[in-house]
Amino acid sequence: MNIWFDFTNPPHVNFFKPLINYYKLKGFDSLCTAREFVETLDLLKLYQIDFQVYGKHGGRKKFNKILALLRRYQQLYHHIDSFDISFSSNNEAPLVSWLKRKPAFVFDDNDISPNWLYSKFSSWVISPEHIDKNAMYKMGVDPSRLLCYNGFKEHIYIADYEPDTSFLDGLPFDEFVTVRPENIQAAYIPKGVSSIVPALVEKLLSKKFNILFLPRYKSDYELIPADDRVFIPSKPLNGLDVSYYSTAILTGAGSFSREAAIMGTPAVSFYAGSKILGVDQKMFNDGLVYHSRNPEDIIKYLMTSKKKIFNQYNCKSVQANLFSLLDGKLNN
Repeated sequence: MNIWFDFTNPPHVNFFKPLINYYKLKGFDSLCTAREFVETLDLLKLYQIDFQVYGKHGGRKKFNKILALLRRYQQLYHHIDSFDISFSSNNEAPLVSWLKRKPAFVFDDNDISPNWLYSKFSSWVISPEHIDKNAMYKMGVDPSRLLCYNGFKEHIYIADYEPDTSFLDGLPFDEFVTVRPENIQAAYIPKGVSSIVPALVEKLLSKKFNILFLPRYKSDYELIPADDRVFIPSKPLNGLDVSYYSTAILTGAGSFSREAAIMGTPAVSFYAGSKILGVDQKMFNDGLVYHSRNPEDIIKYLMTSKKKIFNQYNCKSVQANLFSLLDGKLNN
């Protein structure tokens, strides 16, 4: 059996990597495609995953997003044939699979995106147990086709994580907090929202924190001052190493904060969207991630937070649960 993996976002690379390895050991072949978007291609190269590039992100404007999506649909439909089943976390692969009469497995922990774009074309939707199931049903996901595994999606790939002992050699300091800006170009961010990063970095520097800054776009470089205590890497870093070695993670996105929390690193989300994912709300409610867009409050949280023990055994249990669910469907 040949599984088609389609990557359109950096978190997809980490998530699907253990699935590629798992099914390779079971004798499956894999075909990997990717969309050009921020660090997606660089991460695939970092993990030595062979892939073909189709399409790129359409940017902030809605018309350009739709146009880029339609172009990518067309490219994938005309060029991707030799697969038996697709694994993805996007809208493109399910539709192409449906048109070619192939099963499509969609892995999704986002219950606020327009999931109706893939819901009618997916054979199975695989989600964490903390997703808002009613929201998924309202967007067309068939309740009988929704499979839920224990834990969060980040558990799946953190289960295989081994710290890079040379990671700190590439940084100018041993102790630091990591700052990752909001994805202002994303459709889920309301128009007119400004980044809190300039004010946050200013306060961090006033408290003598060293900062590892991870920009998304070239425009993000304008958010920070020139300072010896702010370091921007010249190439993409392994996000799990960043979470493992950081004193704290401060990010405008969900995946990064959840990774840090699962690894026991203090995590702050200054997510700018008006709606909160079910998985993030669970993290906020349980005190695993602190959510605020007030730089002063974030600093207060940092001054009282400490690292916890990294429980990787729990991650391996969640991963085993997912593999069992998938094997049950693939073997039918």
